Amino acid sequence: MTRTLRLTPIGVDVELQLDESISPQFEADLREAWTDVTSAHGDGEPDESHRLALTPFEVPELGDVVQSTPEELASLISTIVTLDAIEHNGGRLVMLHAAGIALDDGRVIAFVGPSGRGKTTLAKTLGREFGYVTDETLAIDFDGNVLPYRKPLSVIVDPTEPKAQLSPARLGLRPLPSAPLKIAAIVLLHRVEAHELEDGPQLSPVATGSAIGWMVPELSYLPALPDPLVQLAQLIDSTDGVRRVTYSEASQVVALVPQILDTHGDIQAWMSGHSAPDDSAVPVRLSEDAYRRAPGVHWLLFENEAVTLESRIVRQLAGIAPGLWELLGDWTTLTQLTAELIAQYGEVPDARQLVQVALDGLVEANLVEVNLVEQGEAAVVGSPAGQ
Repeated sequence: MTRTLRLTPIGVDVELQLDESISPQFEADLREAWTDVTSAHGDGEPDESHRLALTPFEVPELGDVVQSTPEELASLISTIVTLDAIEHNGGRLVMLHAAGIALDDGRVIAFVGPSGRGKTTLAKTLGREFGYVTDETLAIDFDGNVLPYRKPLSVIVDPTEPKAQLSPARLGLRPLPSAPLKIAAIVLLHRVEAHELEDGPQLSPVATGSAIGWMVPELSYLPALPDPLVQLAQLIDSTDGVRRVTYSEASQVVALVPQILDTHGDIQAWMSGHSAPDDSAVPVRLSEDAYRRAPGVHWLLFENEAVTLESRIVRQLAGIAPGLWELLGDWTTLTQLTAELIAQYGEVPDARQLVQVALDGLVEANLVEVNLVEQGEAAVVGSPAGQ
């Protein structure tokens, strides 16, 4: 009879089938490590299924998870299960690469940072004082509800061996509160050496536009969301803006939790848009190259900057680019754009050249398309349709 372990990481049903090479002790360790993610329902077809083994299968199958040692296999299982959860939730949830802790009233703080920034150490430290939510992927629905992922934590037990996968209970981490979990704060992690913190750990506000630029690399399946940049901006607004914590040791952050919840980020007003495909022709009266926003671009416009999302690439626009972006809704020319910007900001040396350089950069980034007028004929370039 096949031994199986059913898990529900972030609501996804994952079945692990244990090969005979898996010893009873290793099986017991796996079950204990994943206790908080174990499915209460073992019926029906799983969303994903993997065979686990310490020796190669005679007939390999797609999805097999095979490593030569229990430690390496346990580590790979953690990666595979997390990827399954992320892939199945793409477009349904905002998923941050973050550690998360919950207060007794259900408020959740997300500590966002790339691999190696200390999220697991932070989750292990804070999790002894507050409810442990996750050390890897913090999932938030469109109403701000947090879906916990209390996976085992990767901890160095023996420096000469791979990291051990230890359950929250074994590490003495607190359970979740009985209250519903709601995202309350988003914190960017900035870990530095102790000698760089003469005045101790620092908490500082982050402007919304800059926060989005920092957060995007730590988001899974952002472009799959219905309105990605808007949903991210709304999430930031709902948590009173983003903060950054500069620290050297995880223990320093524990005392900052009340301050994190009492302070605000630098919330910026924004407006949004999305350029849909448009086959409208360039007006006949235009006798020079014409420009407009390329189709398929999402954007947020702030007072002094803009953030765009195109083909899974997020860019921050500064300088005169945000002002140009506002004027590029319809076909327009370099002459018209230059005149508009001079009217708004006043005369500056080489204004036309500055506008041309900014336009060229936007075209090169596939954010703006240009209709070139050459010998009476027009050719649209700089957009996916014109490439």
